[in-house]
Amino acid sequence: MKCAIILTVIKMKKYMIACDLDGTLLDANSELTNNTVNYLKKLSKEGHKIVISTGRPFRGCYHYYQALELDTPIITDNGGSIENPRDTHFKKITLTIPKRIIDKLFLFAEPFTKTAFYSVDNGLYVYKPSDRLNWLYHENEDTFFVDRPFTHPDNPEPSGVMYIVDVAFKKTFEEFILNDCDGILQFRDWGSDAKNAIFEIYQKRTSKGEAVELVRQHYGFEPDQVIAFGDGLNDVDMIQIVSHGVAMKNGVDEVKAVAKAITYKPNTEEGVIDYLQSIFNQNYVNQPSFFL
Repeated sequence: MKCAIILTVIKMKKYMIACDLDGTLLDANSELTNNTVNYLKKLSKEGHKIVISTGRPFRGCYHYYQALELDTPIITDNGGSIENPRDTHFKKITLTIPKRIIDKLFLFAEPFTKTAFYSVDNGLYVYKPSDRLNWLYHENEDTFFVDRPFTHPDNPEPSGVMYIVDVAFKKTFEEFILNDCDGILQFRDWGSDAKNAIFEIYQKRTSKGEAVELVRQHYGFEPDQVIAFGDGLNDVDMIQIVSHGVAMKNGVDEVKAVAKAITYKPNTEEGVIDYLQSIFNQNYVNQPSFFL
């Protein structure tokens, strides 16, 4: 009797499923497997809403959106932008860093900056380009490359910016971001070696979690109808804020610490799909407790 009740609930109830890309939905080659594409298409046809939530810029993930044939809003720039390319009535939401703060940060950091870059739409704005970072630039045939100081008056305001600085100035740089940028900025430390320290800098209000919450409200889902998958530090708030946040088996400890569950397999073995199938298939032996 209990299994019959659970089956009815699962068949009737629809879910919003938010997925990070790198280290989560994508495989070791940064691609969507055929099984991933087919299964997510199946869930979409059944009425579930699949939402990409990534740190990539729009141009770096739109081809995945197309491959999955989605019609949902897409969350990019770690929550700095939400747009729906399939719905002209959906008003794009963008949270940017004011130009005066971008200029202030650049002028302070320039003497010890190894390289820095940010994206706005198809524009890639870079100071001191590095071929070693091509994998982060996410260029495509429509990308236009702008190599100049960020203080140039024609540079637009970004949602976030990446800096690689001399490791000797790491602490000085962190203190400036937190104490001398009008309380607007926050950063993620991407690590350092003997020479370089890598930072992602963003508006304090920028959040994958808040972006997912806005999309949830847009569709009218209840909080307990949201599932999210992630693996990195930029996923922590999203995994923490949703009703059922799932950390990838290959995820960092900080994500696993706030997750309601952990996938049984890593992203290299289709961990997201394996987990979703354990929820939506007909076998209830290992059913996650949030359906009970």
